Amino acid sequence: MWSKKVFIKVIIGVVGVLVLGYFAMVLTSIDTYYPGTTINGVDYGFKSPVYVDNQLYNSPSNYNLEVRFRDGTKTINGKSVGLSVDYLTELNEIKKSQNPFLWVKCFWDNDYTLTDSLKFNEEALDRIVSNYPELDPENMVDPENPSIEIDDDGMAYAQEGDQGNRIDDIEAVKEAIGDAIRNRQSSVDLDELGLYAQPEYLLDDPKVVSCVDFCNTIAELKITYKYGDYDIRLTPQQLISTIKIGEDYSTVVSKNKVQAMLESFSRLHDTYGTIRTFKTHNRSKINISNGSYGWQIDVETETDNLFNDIIHHTNVERTPSFSSVAYTYDEYGDDIGDTYAEVDLTNQHMYYYKDGVQVLDCDVVTGCVNLRRGTPSGIYSVAYKQTPATLKGDDYETKVTYWMPFNGGIGFHDATWRGSFGGSIYMWSGSHGCVNMPYYKAQELFMVIEQGVPVIVY
Repeated sequence: MWSKKVFIKVIIGVVGVLVLGYFAMVLTSIDTYYPGTTINGVDYGFKSPVYVDNQLYNSPSNYNLEVRFRDGTKTINGKSVGLSVDYLTELNEIKKSQNPFLWVKCFWDNDYTLTDSLKFNEEALDRIVSNYPELDPENMVDPENPSIEIDDDGMAYAQEGDQGNRIDDIEAVKEAIGDAIRNRQSSVDLDELGLYAQPEYLLDDPKVVSCVDFCNTIAELKITYKYGDYDIRLTPQQLISTIKIGEDYSTVVSKNKVQAMLESFSRLHDTYGTIRTFKTHNRSKINISNGSYGWQIDVETETDNLFNDIIHHTNVERTPSFSSVAYTYDEYGDDIGDTYAEVDLTNQHMYYYKDGVQVLDCDVVTGCVNLRRGTPSGIYSVAYKQTPATLKGDDYETKVTYWMPFNGGIGFHDATWRGSFGGSIYMWSGSHGCVNMPYYKAQELFMVIEQGVPVIVY
């Protein structure tokens, strides 16, 4: 058993130790944080504000911000804008809040989070950003609205236009970059922030969608033109070309565009006035470039007809209005076919082919060359047949039995007043331009030839 005196000495010793320990902690806490103090999640007990500041210091040259434009990127280094972070002020405030004589508070709430006092030279940043060529109005391209395009099947679709690179609010760019630096972001994308000018219309705009739908409604019409027995269907591209599309994607079928399309269609498919390669009876090839034969659309009349078909969304299969028609037509645009009459002026001989088979030929007498009444070369067609007929001119009136005109007042007919045909008769005693034939041959031709059959004279 301890004596009372010993017990008292022990108590005094313990108290002394505690007092010494307390004051030792007081002395330690004058310049350092309480033990167990955490700052930004790190234990900095018994550490001074200066020590913690040194630990948290990050050189401005270590910070880079990538500024992303549509046309490239720029990098801003922290040092170039005088970037600095003031931790010490707040660290000292935390130290001031810790009374050394109340160090025992370390046993409860001692967690702190710094609010970075980041600073940078905004004027320096403004100079850097202002010199970016991407922000020079002369380098900016306006965004384009969607365009209406035609695919390989002839159907319309909206194609996104060039987005350009125009930025109207330069101050918003500077503000976005400044905010990125304050938040210590590694990059800032100006496109994602929506700082670029947008086109007036986007792909999903109701007006754009409606325009495409209208174009495809017209493109899907089934309009077929008949050239004789051959069918030519207007393509979706041709039909869409008749639509006038406004800047606001309004749509209307334009009669002027219908006419322009028909003029182009006529140049593509009509044969009137074209140069044809013709294979003669002896298999030689010649070019026929003149005459009054061939297919030719009456564009003016057909414009009205087709315009009405299109605006009423009518599917039709019909013969268009023609100002000139031919005897036949095929996929290659051949309007002569294998039924035709052939007149060889040099050899004074004519031939008639039906379905590719020669069924008639004979010597003839054509227009008198010496009197400048030579029969014009070219391609024509039989206008009609008449029996009998009276041929009249300024200085003649002649009765014939079989009359088959093909070039105005020029045609095939019998010439009973002639005793012979062929040879060089046409040079000094030729006709007024007609093709004179022996009676029985004219009769034979009259029986087999039809109105509209092509006549090739060379």
